[in-house]
Amino acid sequence: MSRSLKSWLGAAPGPVIVLAALNMADEFDRIAFSALSPEIRDAFSLTDSQILMLNVVPGIIILLTAGIVGRLADRHNRIMVSLGAAAAWGLATIGTGLAPSLAILIVVRILSGVGRAANEIVHPSLIADLYPEPVHPRAYLLHRWGNPLAQISGILAGWIGGRYGWTWAFYLLTIPTVLITVALSRLKDPGRRTRHAAADNLSMRSAVKQLARLKSFPRLWVAAIFLGAASFGIFGLASLYFESEFDLGPQGRGAVQAVIGVGWFIGVFVGGQLAARCSLTGDYRRLVAICAASFGVVAAAGVALALAPAVALAFVLTFFLALGNGVWQSPFFSSVAKIAPPVLSGQAFGSSATAYAVGSFLTLPIAIIADDSKRGAFLLVAVFGALAGIAAYTVTKVIDDDLRATGQGLFELEETFAAGEGAS
Repeated sequence: MSRSLKSWLGAAPGPVIVLAALNMADEFDRIAFSALSPEIRDAFSLTDSQILMLNVVPGIIILLTAGIVGRLADRHNRIMVSLGAAAAWGLATIGTGLAPSLAILIVVRILSGVGRAANEIVHPSLIADLYPEPVHPRAYLLHRWGNPLAQISGILAGWIGGRYGWTWAFYLLTIPTVLITVALSRLKDPGRRTRHAAADNLSMRSAVKQLARLKSFPRLWVAAIFLGAASFGIFGLASLYFESEFDLGPQGRGAVQAVIGVGWFIGVFVGGQLAARCSLTGDYRRLVAICAASFGVVAAAGVALALAPAVALAFVLTFFLALGNGVWQSPFFSSVAKIAPPVLSGQAFGSSATAYAVGSFLTLPIAIIADDSKRGAFLLVAVFGALAGIAAYTVTKVIDDDLRATGQGLFELEETFAAGEGAS
């Protein structure tokens, strides 16, 4: 099995499996918080909109720290950065269960966001250097599988929460993080594909300006903003929606998280397979078109879920909503890795994560609507999904020009940025 996987990836599978496992462990915290949101809401005397906004605190923190984490990924040992992040979210998970007050709960949710930034920025940058370019979609497929596989923990979190109390779910789900972090400490940073003196002196602001010279990135950033709003809405709303509309308890809401995991898992697989074909044939316009189509699926499923009259149908539509949210991941990460100059890989993933996190602010109107109507809130999620699809589709018009610029050496870092602004 390991030999066939090594052949499929073109390199040893161990590193990406460890990173995928770490990605999965990080998700345990988010999933438990989502599945048990009603219990946490009641424990701290919050409203639905307040607990929904607390769900997106980690995303806001990613926004504030993504540039710094991306810079660390471009300049320092990425394994060490990932270890620090794993420690942060491990502490946040157990701290959520121990929090004696709302103020402390907010602090540990902030710490969770700091830790999660590594999965979206440092891990993709590592994978880009660990594995040959033609198989990047396959490597990203394995890494992103960590997210939907973690959704299965929703059943466990719901069961623990219903039987022993919601705090115990966070205590017990910390254990896998500790074990996987030990495995991560045994990995080595492979180094960057290329180095450039000017890149080492670029400030974060300058690096973003450099990336913005490529027409694809501003469009991808806009798509990521609307996608972030839709995704934060999906994960924050799911448990509250099923509790409000269909009166599901902790175990039932845990099952909802598992359905999301199955749909997401299949979506990541489908997206990874499609992306691999595009990479092998060099059809990168289609790679981005797949992202746009998957956002369209999110929009359509969001509308249908808002109108679902029965719990069984709502489960089915939740599956398709998660499916659409899975398909885009491997194509998107592969596109960013392909378009970005290797010396700005960390900043490219960091800026994309920043844009995604900006979408968390658009969750505010979703939260306000959710206080009165969970169905109305899902309609707004669908609107954001549609806008993400439109923005992503516009990238198909410019991506070939950007690939020629980076692939043929026509894109050069401008020394004046570094000289004029200095390092930060």
